Amino acid sequence: MKGYFASHFFNDAMFQWTESLASFLERETGIEMYVPQRNDDINNKKDNDENITAIKIAQADTLELQKANILIASLDGLTIDDGVSGEIMAFGIIKEMEYEYNLENSKPRLIIGVITDMRWQGTGNNKLYRNQMIIGKIEEHGLLIEGYPNDNSYKDDIVKTILDFKNRNNL
Repeated sequence: MKGYFASHFFNDAMFQWTESLASFLERETGIEMYVPQRNDDINNKKDNDENITAIKIAQADTLELQKANILIASLDGLTIDDGVSGEIMAFGIIKEMEYEYNLENSKPRLIIGVITDMRWQGTGNNKLYRNQMIIGKIEEHGLLIEGYPNDNSYKDDIVKTILDFKNRNNL
């Protein structure tokens, strides 16, 4: 079973969080995870920037989205990262097109949105807004898992969701 981990990993804190969570999920579920930050061909701006193009990024990440059974998407940040939003929509559309056209190579697919920002659990003016089209695409093809700072129980929720999906689909 293959997974794809979408996050805004372009600063040190998110880079480390992404790697930590991806490694944890790989260990606990046996999932083979594509994590874009690990792909130096398209994301090593320090040593490889002159060779990185928008087309190379789009092609490499789209290929991995097509291969994946599960998309895990970080929804944290001031807004949902533009790339993460694109990955969520692309993955959902891939699933929908496979179903609509009854493609032989279609596979079971699931989106897991992960949000750990404490403001998400607020109400009224304390509520963190997220684009409803993106949230809707996640809910249409999966679920949201909510976490809270300094409480790692959301990680167990993700593991349980992945293992349940894996068992339900004999993966």
